[in-house]
Amino acid sequence: MAMQMEDEPVLIESPAAPIKAFEVWRDRIANIYETESGSSRIIPMEGVRGWAVLLVFFVHFNTAFSKYVISGSPLFHVSEFLGTVGATGVDLFFVISGYLIYGAVIRSKFNYRRFLRRRVQRIYPTFLFIFLIYIGLWAFSSDENFKFHGTIGEKAAYITQNLLLMPGIFRVRAMIIVAWSLSYEMFFYLLLPLVVALTGMRRSSREFRVSFFLALIAAGVLISPLMAHPHVRLIGFLFGIILFEVADVFRSRSSNIKDLMVLGAYLCGLGLIFAIDTASTVPESIVLPLTSVIAGVASFLFCGFCFHGGGLLSRALSWRPLRALGNMSYSFYLFHGLAIGVVKQTVHRFIQPGDHNLAFLGMLVAALAVSWIVSSLVFIAIERPLSIDVGRKQVRPSLPAVVAS
Repeated sequence: MAMQMEDEPVLIESPAAPIKAFEVWRDRIANIYETESGSSRIIPMEGVRGWAVLLVFFVHFNTAFSKYVISGSPLFHVSEFLGTVGATGVDLFFVISGYLIYGAVIRSKFNYRRFLRRRVQRIYPTFLFIFLIYIGLWAFSSDENFKFHGTIGEKAAYITQNLLLMPGIFRVRAMIIVAWSLSYEMFFYLLLPLVVALTGMRRSSREFRVSFFLALIAAGVLISPLMAHPHVRLIGFLFGIILFEVADVFRSRSSNIKDLMVLGAYLCGLGLIFAIDTASTVPESIVLPLTSVIAGVASFLFCGFCFHGGGLLSRALSWRPLRALGNMSYSFYLFHGLAIGVVKQTVHRFIQPGDHNLAFLGMLVAALAVSWIVSSLVFIAIERPLSIDVGRKQVRPSLPAVVAS
């Protein structure tokens, strides 16, 4: 029998080796979603975008699956609440967009043509990919939700209108239901640089600029009830602009108590929006402007403390999975409706609507998983190489696409 020499080393695998291997793979996967770097990066903002797109997800999930949960049960009420207040995810996106875009436009060395080229490059590659999927569904699906009836000319005009991101600002039916907000985004991109240039805002005082945008908010809210097709949700961008101007207010030393108070105020704002939206006593003409103001103020405070507070909220919104979702939120935003539809069609083959609380939770997990996986593929194959990485080579401050989407 061969005997081991006394000085021959014995190789024993460290118990920490599997943990180390797991951490390596976890970091590799997480790095796929990392899109920003440098001192100007606001890490909690990525988490806020993740939370915003989750809110939007709950709107469409509740619409698709609310009939699969016991009416009046706690789960039903939670789903109804999130399905109602989830629309404020759009307002969060608009506040973030106002903050970032205004920060780029107000610079003294601003190039309008390069700015618009970058915005188109940031939005269109992913949008066109999803748009082509919807065109295919429109052409071959038997589902009436994807159908548009009319002459060849009317169909061509409808496709062109959607391709030009007209639904939202104009009364055009959106082929991609969430794409109305892209129309708002493009309107904002086109108009803001002109407003800043025509008013000489770069040479004005901060007090004048804040007062000017506050006046626009007030005017929009007052005029909105008189309009047949109001666009009052555009004030979300204005709240983001004001947040950029007064960001120093939020950079004071934060505390857990202060952050919890802000979180409580934000949740109270969501509760108030739910109460107004579901109340039959509030005149319909003021529901949208009132809820838009509440959502704008709540998002303003929430974003201010998350971006610059450095406390509990900032740390919570810096959670890696939430940031990953936030960094691919554009792909997720555009695709999650299709993912929910696929899960719904699959579930409907086996389970009819009824009292299925446990199955409802399984549907939630399935819809989130499908949305995440496919959106990740779109992000990796389309959005990142064609919009983010290319844009970073052209312009150093690569602004993320903040749409709601």
